[in-house]
Amino acid sequence: MSSDSRLVREHSGMSRTRHILLFFALLTGVIALAQPAGINSWANHIVLNGDNWDDIIDYLNNQHRHHYKFTIVHIGDSHVQPGIISDEVRRTLQEKFGNGGRGLISPLALAGTNEPNDYLLKSSSSISASSRLLSSSKPAGMGMTGVAVKFSGASTTLSIKAKHQGDDFYRITIFHAPSFPFSVEQNGLEVKGKQRSNYATDYVLDSSADTASLRLTGSGALYGVRLLNSHRGVVVDCIGNNGATYRSYLNIDNFARQISDLEPQLVIISLGTNEAYGSFGNITSNINQMLNDIRRQCPRVKFLLTTPMETQKRSSRGYRIQSDVATVRDLILAYGKNHNVPVWDFYRVAGGAGASNRWLKARYMKTDHLHLGNDGYHLQGRLLAEALLKLLTGEDDGSDIVEPIKPTAIPEEPATEEESPTEEEEQKEP
Repeated sequence: MSSDSRLVREHSGMSRTRHILLFFALLTGVIALAQPAGINSWANHIVLNGDNWDDIIDYLNNQHRHHYKFTIVHIGDSHVQPGIISDEVRRTLQEKFGNGGRGLISPLALAGTNEPNDYLLKSSSSISASSRLLSSSKPAGMGMTGVAVKFSGASTTLSIKAKHQGDDFYRITIFHAPSFPFSVEQNGLEVKGKQRSNYATDYVLDSSADTASLRLTGSGALYGVRLLNSHRGVVVDCIGNNGATYRSYLNIDNFARQISDLEPQLVIISLGTNEAYGSFGNITSNINQMLNDIRRQCPRVKFLLTTPMETQKRSSRGYRIQSDVATVRDLILAYGKNHNVPVWDFYRVAGGAGASNRWLKARYMKTDHLHLGNDGYHLQGRLLAEALLKLLTGEDDGSDIVEPIKPTAIPEEPATEEESPTEEEEQKEP
């Protein structure tokens, strides 16, 4: 065989190997997808709308506060429920300001719905009753997390695991039905609890670890568990529920009172998509009521509203732009401006009108034309974290956004016409 022929065959074999490796890398998600075109990085900025965050900026950047916890509560819908956006914010801010703990975990899977993949919450007993935020009946009651479960029998072993490195915990708070705290045992020994309120009881475990096996005895419902460590730093508590609106959270009894047990300094609210697909006539008053209810319980808390990005709605000929999302976005922006409430305008950051097609093309949006894929939510979380970090470190002043004089022009594209979603995709709630 000639040397040239041998080289050709070797090159051909190497080429086939590279193609096979590339195929499996794409199949397993090892190679990141190209970022969607048209993201407005100049708009990735929190507008304070006249509010003043100097106190929380000073608090975070004061190195003499050796044991502080800075708590952010992120409230949202199905875009928030998987926990990806909140986790990007958590990791970014904890890297800068310290890791105060994993924070709130909810029994979402025990209640029969999807939950974040960075923790496990399992029970040795079956569930005798469960409730979800939008379910018509709520036999287990309803807590601030939007889910609740009751266990069969008088007691159960609750297994807890925090999967991220560095998320060890030794202090926990169990959120439960009002005035029905659980008795807790660890390794056969009682763990004495200190009741924080009718809805929450604090416990200190025998050691710090990323797992715990606790024997819970009691007839009440479990709403969630909060995991904390002994270190200074940021805690991000995530509350997300499929189909949620401002009104659905307001329908939870004593929602704001329960939120106060988390002692938040900042509450981020990412809602509006479901209003756009339903009724949004009362969204301004609902925003106002939620903020005022929480302020009454947490007088010094700061708020950040976020807007939803453009999505599409199924029609007889495929998909069309859901124009009501832009309307809801405008109402959220107007509320922030009129009431001195900061806003992060994800609608504009994502690319404004026409963004949904670009995110679909890049495969950052799912084929239901409504939800983002994992890459999409990771990107949204990184963008939000970046905007927060710039403001909280003093790099950004929170002034109004000024659009560049000559922005890159990306024409709005019509919604795509393609195959209808599968039955499973169609049934997913935003």
